[in-house]
Amino acid sequence: MRGRAGGFTLLETVAALAVLALALAASLRVSSEHIRNAAYLRDRTLAHWVALNQATERRVRREWPDPGSFRGTESMAEREWYWTVLVSTTPEPQVRRLEILVRADASETTQPLARLEAFLARP
Repeated sequence: MRGRAGGFTLLETVAALAVLALALAASLRVSSEHIRNAAYLRDRTLAHWVALNQATERRVRREWPDPGSFRGTESMAEREWYWTVLVSTTPEPQVRRLEILVRADASETTQPLARLEAFLARP
């Protein structure tokens, strides 16, 4: 009577490889999602800083803007950011409301990455 040699059968090996392939695919999917989320959060943070810069610039210049919208660009972190400042009146005549929108591209149809509301007192 011959003894059975120690080792795995072909079926056991294929099953183990299938489980390993599923685990690696799931790990890859989680890793790529993490990278996408990190890049999105980085972009949102930089866009928020651009919006804060625009609000601060207007305060420091002591401007009194007329109601309307203003557009421009700002370079930060080796990228170009596109901002829009919407100026409106408030119930208090000595205060203007600024809504600052920042996008990663020039298209006005894309969702802004940052939206900041600020108030500016008459100098």
